[in-house]
Amino acid sequence: MNYMLKYFFCLLFFTQISCQEKNAHQKTKVMTKYEWTEGTSASLGYPMEVYKGGMEYEGDGWVGLSFGIVPGTKGWGSVNNGMDSGLKGLPTRLDFVWMSYMENQFYQIDTDIDTNKIREYFTKGYDSKGASGKIQHLNYNVICVGMAPGGVVVVWVSGVGWQKEIGRYQGKKVTIPESEIATLDSHENRFWRKDYLDMVRTGDRIVPKKVQEENKGKPIPFGIWDVYRTRFSWKPVFELPVGAKLHPSTMVGIDFINGEREKFDGLKTPLSDYDKRAIPTSVSMSILDKDNHRYGASCEINEKSSFEAFNKVFGDDPESTKAELVVYVNEAFSFFTIKLKGENGKEVFIKTDSVEMFKSKKK
Repeated sequence: MNYMLKYFFCLLFFTQISCQEKNAHQKTKVMTKYEWTEGTSASLGYPMEVYKGGMEYEGDGWVGLSFGIVPGTKGWGSVNNGMDSGLKGLPTRLDFVWMSYMENQFYQIDTDIDTNKIREYFTKGYDSKGASGKIQHLNYNVICVGMAPGGVVVVWVSGVGWQKEIGRYQGKKVTIPESEIATLDSHENRFWRKDYLDMVRTGDRIVPKKVQEENKGKPIPFGIWDVYRTRFSWKPVFELPVGAKLHPSTMVGIDFINGEREKFDGLKTPLSDYDKRAIPTSVSMSILDKDNHRYGASCEINEKSSFEAFNKVFGDDPESTKAELVVYVNEAFSFFTIKLKGENGKEVFIKTDSVEMFKSKKK
């Protein structure tokens, strides 16, 4: 009898240990932590501000998104960083209320987000070249939440020179109860004060005067932030003077209208295969001429002109063809042009704004 009892208790003991080890292993597997901080974004001319709430993350964690006005002065997808950097689980849910100032409207979002897609990006990371020209493997380290008129919310993962969309979500209009407003102090009730609202809508540092004038009398372009997400099959191609080449130790940077950005290795030929990408908004590059003199170049791409070009080449169907975004540099290395060239034979030049091209002292 004693032998049987000893056997039973030993079996029970080792079973408990085995279960504990298994649970600990599963917990470790689920709770892999990553270094990241939160961020917010808005579009130029349409400032936003989170009233309350934030993001849940794995392990019952929480980060708030109420860290001031998101002006959008650097464009849709540009990150307004928070301060909660550190090792933690990945975001699982959005739960916050925000003010869309140009609508004078509060919105609420309460939804799960694609944690597995975030994990895929964070696990894989990306390659980039540092100042030495050597390939470095880097990790995404920002979760950015963008807010746009109409209750549109977009989530991106971001790293140095790279940003990728995770998903698009929809908020709903809400009204803050008078009983709640009555409990707020003089700072918290700023969302209902005329002086504060006027400052946000007319302050030059939040909405530049030029943008205020351009938008005056025009309706808010609801739906345009979904149009921004349209992807076309295209790749960048560079036509350079004889003997010139993209600097092999640098990366070509391209930003996209949907808030994404990407880097391409100047050493590779071709730079990229055809891929589903949004319309580009800027290009930056470094070029060596036949005598190894270095030139830096960048431009902003005119939004209206780029929409017209992609519409002419692709028509109403983004799947209708493939295209090359051809960057042509002149013989004197003083300017460059951009043309969209479809496999269907259609070609359209795209207007560029703020073109810069200069001879660099760097080698």
